[in-house]
Amino acid sequence: MSVLKSLLVPALCAALLGGCGGSSSRVEDYVPTRLVAFGDELSLINANGSKYSVNALQSDGTTLDCVIYPVWPQIVASGYGMIFPECNPAAAATTVAVMKATAGAKVADVVAAVAAYEATTVFTPQTLITVMAGQNDILAAYTAYDAGTLTRAAAKTQVAAAGKTLGALVNRVANQGSGARVLYATPPNVGYSPYASTEITRTGDADRGVLLRELTLAFTGGLRLEVTNDGRYAALITADELIVSLSDPTKMTANALTNITDASCTVAMPGCTTATLVSGAGAVGTTYLWADAQRPSVLFQNRVGVAALNRARNNPF
Repeated sequence: MSVLKSLLVPALCAALLGGCGGSSSRVEDYVPTRLVAFGDELSLINANGSKYSVNALQSDGTTLDCVIYPVWPQIVASGYGMIFPECNPAAAATTVAVMKATAGAKVADVVAAVAAYEATTVFTPQTLITVMAGQNDILAAYTAYDAGTLTRAAAKTQVAAAGKTLGALVNRVANQGSGARVLYATPPNVGYSPYASTEITRTGDADRGVLLRELTLAFTGGLRLEVTNDGRYAALITADELIVSLSDPTKMTANALTNITDASCTVAMPGCTTATLVSGAGAVGTTYLWADAQRPSVLFQNRVGVAALNRARNNPF
């Protein structure tokens, strides 16, 4: 656990991650009794404990250690003494954290997943929801633009609408305080990813990276404008802005990063482990910003998780 603890650095909420406003009006600490994680693969723990990032291994060099290098909802859950059944190596009897994220999910899939969950369970203020989605919507719109089936303007309009849909979902789940409390994170800005660089090389068009950044901003703009600006019920974590900050070459040393442009994994997700990294990524895979061409690595998950936990503790839920 020493590696994990060293990664759990204090987060500067006000600087990058939406601030920590509202704490002055807190009457008592918010303590949820259940956490439910919705979203795409960036929030997912698979049934075998694997994640769409770098997976740690136990001392035998082959068995996954799902506790090390947690995904961001896992960090939030742990902060409240909750455990996901998908990562319960100590066989704790009470887990109270529910995984509803799915690989490849778009916003429409998240909306459907929430509806399916609500069909059997009522959201209450003691339910804490985490949600991150949008990256797959952004990549789909970019692919359609590349194929010539969407114009640049239409692609941006499409992802902005998806962002707005996710924002409406946040509002509905919170239900003006009568529903759950929601931690919602923007998707990472894929315009800074290895995928963006590959697309620039493939097409010979330096504007492709700019387009991916614009699509990310269109999505996050739609999301943020739609969510009711009331920190009592929902709290924002700006993960897209975190990627921009971590991609600054002048901050690499401060962030303990050695590479902000290349993927660290040599195999496809979710099979990447500390035994399948490029030679420069270090033995534990924490020095590269990106796990694969499109998905950030361990540091990103940690920063988002710590910021989200801070928001839940400091917002007047």
